[in-house]
Amino acid sequence: MDQTKQANPDLKWEKTATANIGVDFSILKGKVTGSVDVYDKKTTDMIFNYNVNPVLVPVGTIVANGGTMSNKGIEVSLGATIVKTADFSWNTNLNLAHNKNEIVKLTSPFFVGGDSIRRVQPDGGGQTGSTLQIFKEGKPLGQFFTLKYAGKNADGVSQYYDKNGDLTTTPQIGVDYHYAGSAQPKLLMGWANNFQYKKFDLSIFFRGVFGNKIFNATRADLFRPSTAMTNNILVDAGNESPNDLNSYKYSDRFIEDGSYIRLDNMTLGYNFGKVGNYISSIRIYQTVNNVFVITKYKGIDPEVEQGGTAPGVDSNNFYPKTRTYMFGVNVIF
Repeated sequence: MDQTKQANPDLKWEKTATANIGVDFSILKGKVTGSVDVYDKKTTDMIFNYNVNPVLVPVGTIVANGGTMSNKGIEVSLGATIVKTADFSWNTNLNLAHNKNEIVKLTSPFFVGGDSIRRVQPDGGGQTGSTLQIFKEGKPLGQFFTLKYAGKNADGVSQYYDKNGDLTTTPQIGVDYHYAGSAQPKLLMGWANNFQYKKFDLSIFFRGVFGNKIFNATRADLFRPSTAMTNNILVDAGNESPNDLNSYKYSDRFIEDGSYIRLDNMTLGYNFGKVGNYISSIRIYQTVNNVFVITKYKGIDPEVEQGGTAPGVDSNNFYPKTRTYMFGVNVIF
């Protein structure tokens, strides 16, 4: 029997209610089509492992219902035939989505954390007690909550703003924290294009994510010049003073814009048509996945984990996307 978890006989399923309204349309004799969907989704009785008063629950935590989360958004899809001639055609489809996430309620009969829970504690050296995000009523899932970097002082030591806005080189972890953006993207995009020229065909698909933040904990963990004799550090960390023992502290210094546009897939094909008396069609094609990505993010890949309860944290815990090539032949007899 597990003695580290408290039984909760009152635990029940989460509940989700969704309201949705949509409009489909077609204009210019079907050359332009589209849809608009607006939704309002609310999840109640959310299940979470709450910290509780040890007097009530000896192990100090309990899995309980208690949270309420809201997701409101809009999804737009547009399709169009841009060009259509005897030899050439171009069809395109654009999908856009915006979602606003908010923790509406965060409570449990046992909960001792008020209306917030500090979350996400990567295991970087020298970061004991540090957390990166917070569950907070009125804030989104993935809300960053950390130290606020204020540059260097006259001695070249990294300084921060304390909870009152004053400068300090000895910030208190968990006390001198500030809200520092969200991992929730403001816009998601998917854009597909299909071209046909005589017997050639080309398909191109772009994906984009815009307006989200990423906490580059991997960069912070490699930003310790004092450890250069025994550990790897980043090249630009070499510009930091070895005496600045604050330079690598988790703070908004390591929060970056996570926006990107990725050419996700590109396929070029050629159809020979009928070959001989037994083959009605032969098509050869070349496909490339993850062709390129445009981003200002300094990490290996801006497409970090966006699911779960701790989105938008790059903590050296994922394998970056690889570029793959595939050659194929389709034969129809």
